[in-house]
Amino acid sequence: MRRLTNLARQAAPSDLPVLITGETGTGKEVLARFIHNHSGRPRELFAPYNCTSMPADLVDAQLFGHRRGAFTGAHEHALGVVRSVDGGTLLLDEIGDIDPRVQPKLLRLIESREVHPVGESRPSIVDVRILVTTNADLAQRVQEQRFRKDLFYRLNIVHIHLPPLRERRRDVPPLVRYFLHLFATHYGRQRLQMSGDAMEALMQYPWPGNVRQLVNEMHRLVVLAPGGTRITTQRLPFLEHGDSTPEPPDVSRETVTLSTDQPLATALEEVERALIVRALDSVDGRVTAAANRLGISLKTLRAKRRRLKIEPVP
Repeated sequence: MRRLTNLARQAAPSDLPVLITGETGTGKEVLARFIHNHSGRPRELFAPYNCTSMPADLVDAQLFGHRRGAFTGAHEHALGVVRSVDGGTLLLDEIGDIDPRVQPKLLRLIESREVHPVGESRPSIVDVRILVTTNADLAQRVQEQRFRKDLFYRLNIVHIHLPPLRERRRDVPPLVRYFLHLFATHYGRQRLQMSGDAMEALMQYPWPGNVRQLVNEMHRLVVLAPGGTRITTQRLPFLEHGDSTPEPPDVSRETVTLSTDQPLATALEEVERALIVRALDSVDGRVTAAANRLGISLKTLRAKRRRLKIEPVP
């Protein structure tokens, strides 16, 4: 991982496009943000744009903007994502899925820094750094004529491939320690300690969800385990399921509104309640299964349901 970080650091100061490849969840956007933060424009905007399954007309208008009346429903002028991030960095996520009809405009942007909004007679000049990510084989898509060869060569000047977490097991301990510390600091909790057996088990686990799954698991541990707890394998039930384990509850997907006026304890209770409710919903209310998924005992789950008034409590 250090070699990849060094390569990203070397590429960051230039304005060359960077192609970041790897499986879903390997941290491609995290690396893209790292490049932006170490570039000559860290104080400027960083804008991710997902290219997946978007119709060509919609991508064209969203990325490059349009003038009023350019098409049905275009009631106002729109700058588009590219001009909005002028001076900053644009991340095109899953570039392999972008519609072929938009690819010539993207090539022109990279080569000439020109943007041609829909309905405009003249192009605009922009200063935007382009980073792209994909989990697809772009060379294969070129052969299939789904991706322009000239665009591929233009994007492939600096190529960084992120291996899946199962192929870089030595990265697991520092990642575990980092995210345990990050979430403990965020929630004002005492830092959790990982037992040697638990850390070894985490290193041997195949991590089908890659870094994203690891982040979710560390988040769950910090929220649900008492502060200062020494984590053993008993609190890591997902290890027993291998590749078949469902993705752990992720608080980022819950609709939880936290006010800055709330006491910390109240905010933490709302997060904890959301995690428990989601776990129960995901297993059709089966308490034992929910406890296993959360990595806590049945007794602890029942106590938390009583305290948080999550009904019904048997």
